[in-house]
This record gives sequence, C-alpha cells and structure tokens, in this order.
Amino acid sequence: MQRSDPSIVLSLQRVNLSFGGLQVLRDVELCLQAGEVLALIGPNGAGKSALLNCITGVYRPAAGSEIRLHDTRIDGLAPHRVARLGIGRTFQGLKLLRERTVLDNILLGWTTRFSLGALGSLARPWRARREEREARERVYAMAELCGLAELRDVYCGELPLGVLRRVDLARALLRDPDVLLLDEPASGLSHDERPLIGELVRIACQDAKRSVVWIEHDLDLVLTEAHRAVVLHHGTVVTSDNPAQPSGRARLLTAYRKGRLTA
Repeated sequence: MQRSDPSIVLSLQRVNLSFGGLQVLRDVELCLQAGEVLALIGPNGAGKSALLNCITGVYRPAAGSEIRLHDTRIDGLAPHRVARLGIGRTFQGLKLLRERTVLDNILLGWTTRFSLGALGSLARPWRARREEREARERVYAMAELCGLAELRDVYCGELPLGVLRRVDLARALLRDPDVLLLDEPASGLSHDERPLIGELVRIACQDAKRSVVWIEHDLDLVLTEAHRAVVLHHGTVVTSDNPAQPSGRARLLTAYRKGRLTA
C-alpha cells in the first residue's frame, strides 16, 4: 500500500488490537479505493466491528499500527476529530433518540460541523443563523435522498426498524463523508426487509467518490453489491477478492465457510 497513491482513500497497516491477553486484531493490512464498496465478512468474533472502532477512534490500536485517511494519520485521534476529517458511520445498535423526530435525529449528524459554541452564537448571531439554515437545508436533502421526506416530523419511537436504518444512514451522510462505515445494517431486520440493505448501500454511493466499508453476513447481498470483499477470521485477513469474478467468488465462499466451521 502506497500512501502517495491518490486513489487510496483509507489505508491500514499492521493494525493490532488486544484486550488484556486476548488479541482481537492481528497485523491487519487493508486499503480502500475512492468510490469502492468493500464488504467485511466473517464469523461472529472475527474482529469486524473492532476494526471499524479502530478506524473511528473508539478503540486505540497497539503501538506500531497505522491508519491513514488520505495522507493524514488518524490512529489515536478522538472520534469527533476522525469524523471531522471525513469518516461517517452507522451503528449495529441504533443510537437514535426515539423521543425526537426524524429531522432532529438526522440533524445530530451535523454537530461536529458547527463552528460556534454557545458564547460564539451570542457574539455572532448572524453566523449562527446562517450555519443553522445551511444545516436544515442539508437535513431536508438527506431526508429526501433516504426516502424520509414524508416522515420528517414523525417521532423515531413510532417507526419500524427498517425506516430507522434509513434515519441512521441519513444522519451519517449529513456531513458528506469521504468514507462511510456501515456496521451490520441488516442486524435485526426480517428476511423480507433485507433487500433494503442493498438499497442503502446504493444510496450511500450516490456520490461516486464516496467509499464504503460494510460489515455484512448475507453473502447474497455481498456478491451483488460489493466491489471487493475481505474475509476476517480471528482478527486476521484471510483473503480479499472481487465477488463479481467466479474465481474470486469461489475463494471468498471457501474462506468464509471454513471460518464459520472453525469459529
């Protein structure tokens, strides 16, 4: 992986993570191209969510690990700083305020973009009003993009899980991130609802320059929606291949099934 390559948006080198005596990630090396949809697959406990947590600054990887967004080192940065640099994320366990409306929840995604605090808003009210207006316009656009325009004023506690997944995506896209991390968006959905995930991935890729890292257990979805898939097992990258190619698909399926049998 060459950091000077402008086509590489995100690169991970020698990423290790341990909790006590348990090693969760082992020398993970990975790169993400601009506009690429990369699926992370593997059994439960393979280290997929832990890897996203390292990228977003929730976990700090071991010394010697290196994570770069474009040419900027982000390993060790606080989550809010990582978000400001251009990484968005959805969560397996929805972190939405059920007593607030769809619009309010989407607007939460803009918090790291407001440049003025409470005192700054009092000192420069014209700028505060302009920032709020821009944020509202962006929220309306994201609600439209994610199919939520008619539900903007509905409380999230009144909505089914499939719709809430759309709200979570709209909030993550609000800052227009260069890289979007989708942490098992199909979690909790019924079999009939699972095609929604392919739609959400396609919405996320409306910007051709945006890259997506997507944790998924549904191999049928991965084979149809991902440009590349990486199999993780016991925190190690087992293989990386193109699921659209028959030979790549066969290698991915073999590695995935072997990992599940030995998990």
